[in-house]
Amino acid sequence: MNRGWVDAAPAGQAAALRLFCFPYAGGSAAVYRGWAERLPAAVDLRPMHPPGRGRRFHDPLRYRLDQQAEEATDAIAPLLDRPYILFGHSMGASLAFEVAQRARARGLPAPCCLIVSGRAAPHLPPRERPIHGLPDDEFLDEVMRMNGTPAEVLAHPELVQVILPVLHADFEAIETYRPAPRPPLSCRIVALGGSEEEGGVEAAASWQGYATGGFRSEILPGDHFFLNGRPESLFAILKEELGRAV
Repeated sequence: MNRGWVDAAPAGQAAALRLFCFPYAGGSAAVYRGWAERLPAAVDLRPMHPPGRGRRFHDPLRYRLDQQAEEATDAIAPLLDRPYILFGHSMGASLAFEVAQRARARGLPAPCCLIVSGRAAPHLPPRERPIHGLPDDEFLDEVMRMNGTPAEVLAHPELVQVILPVLHADFEAIETYRPAPRPPLSCRIVALGGSEEEGGVEAAASWQGYATGGFRSEILPGDHFFLNGRPESLFAILKEELGRAV
């Protein structure tokens, strides 16, 4: 089951660098559809496939971020035969951070870079009240306020019934995430935030203490889901960091 997290297909075997991408809460590997065409040919893009959605629709959901991180680390371990970068947005940023921590703890190769997007560092208290335990209608109202789920999806009751369990599980995972303090990572960290997101500047800057291999903070145009809107600035930064790693 752990192998389901990432494609092990040999399509990118000639690539110089691997890029593992973790989606936000409720998202799937489809979040990163079209990215491969916008990145250098030397990059082997590996979108991560959390359980309970997409091709893993029938796999049991995970309600704890630590469990997801353990499984994801197991899945990518055989693919760390070349330099790699971890990228995650929102909940995916916390998951990518935990995978980097586990890679170090297991003696696996460290990432060249950890790119955390739309998420504050784990030592900061949550800005929002927990919502995963709310009744479905109130929960959906809160999710819609965050602008992360397309309105056309929420307009169809049958689609809502499919995505609701995934959203509840992911929000429970991130809202119950309480990591213990750990030493900084040896890799470079790049932290990204949205210009229209409340606290975005502070959230991005909060990661600086977790890096000993270099740090970069950038604020991009858009709200919390800036990667779905105007991604030109995002891809410019990605290409710079990928080039640095290669």
